[in-house]
Amino acid sequence: MTNLHKILNKSERLVIGVLSGTSVDAVDIALIKFKGKGENVSLKVLEYKEYKIPAGIKEFVFKVSHKESGSVDDVCRLNFILGKFYAACINKFLKQKDISAKKVDAIGSHGQTIHHLPLTEKFNGIKYKSTLQIGDPSVIANQTGIITIGDFRTADVAHDGGGAPLVPYLDFVMFRSNKTDRILLNIGGISNLTCLPAKCKFSDVVAFDTGPGNMMIDYLSQKFYSKSFDKDCRISKKGTISKKLLSEIKKKDTFLLKKYPKSTGRELYHKSFVDSILKNYKSEPKENILRTFTEYTSYSVSGNIKRLLKLKNNKFELLVSGGGASNCLIMDGLKNNLPNATVTQVNSGGITTSNKEAVLFALLANETLNGNTTNLKSVTGAKKNAILGKICLV
Repeated sequence: MTNLHKILNKSERLVIGVLSGTSVDAVDIALIKFKGKGENVSLKVLEYKEYKIPAGIKEFVFKVSHKESGSVDDVCRLNFILGKFYAACINKFLKQKDISAKKVDAIGSHGQTIHHLPLTEKFNGIKYKSTLQIGDPSVIANQTGIITIGDFRTADVAHDGGGAPLVPYLDFVMFRSNKTDRILLNIGGISNLTCLPAKCKFSDVVAFDTGPGNMMIDYLSQKFYSKSFDKDCRISKKGTISKKLLSEIKKKDTFLLKKYPKSTGRELYHKSFVDSILKNYKSEPKENILRTFTEYTSYSVSGNIKRLLKLKNNKFELLVSGGGASNCLIMDGLKNNLPNATVTQVNSGGITTSNKEAVLFALLANETLNGNTTNLKSVTGAKKNAILGKICLV
């Protein structure tokens, strides 16, 4: 407790942010220096590195994430497996960067989303929403010797929020402008955006999940070509868009036309969703299928922007991060579908397309220590803003 008290009273902190996303490709680790707090916080990205997730662990995550193949004992096992794996990656990161764990004030770990159910349900008279991220932060804390803050979504869901997206807090703090309307788009397994009108306040921020990002594309790359993803769009560039298939995906996607606040995940856009569509396209060339699903990502993002966001100015900046920012066909699709947008990759203040979400969870951890709320109820639909995360001591 003495160590925690010292950290709480610091005006500057070194915090590690840790993330493994929907695609389960890698553990992203960022070391950030923070000064100040709240909307006036300043940050500097000191180090960043990605650690590939072994195929066995990745397959286990996918198995556990699906209700058809998951089991309660495997969830229990994976919670500790991931906690120890994250900790091992962090310890390796510190050793490679020649950084003493004693100099790091805290770790902010998102964990791995195993299931996300943001719609209100009822059981035995209790109304609730639910979400589950595993890779227990207490395991990380005790394996690294560093205070760890995790399980960030739970407090928002406890207040009837959707638990996502959380990145709007970082977007507001780092990217708001007095002159320009901006939309921050992250394309991971799932795509989410944050709308920052010029001169906006916290209460003006609009953000939501738009639908699929790389998730379905990566599944098809694995299914058809035994590749984890379509590197440099080498395969999809050879294909053409099937208008009939594109139309069927639109009809099948029940999330597309929902109004915000809204969030989604692997539970909707899993392999069963894709396979149920493909059963009618067995003769369609595989490269055409991959190309069409790639187009759908940019279409769903663009459609949400056109339908749901009311920007005062015709022109706006669209700043893209996540793995999808490196997909030239997705980026071209965004430019074609949004002619009033200046579409570029995020690259500002040391925050890049690769490290942005790891930076986010370091920031959320820092603000938890500051006692600040970070969920933005205008974004998640929660009844109140909440201090996110659980502090695990060592």
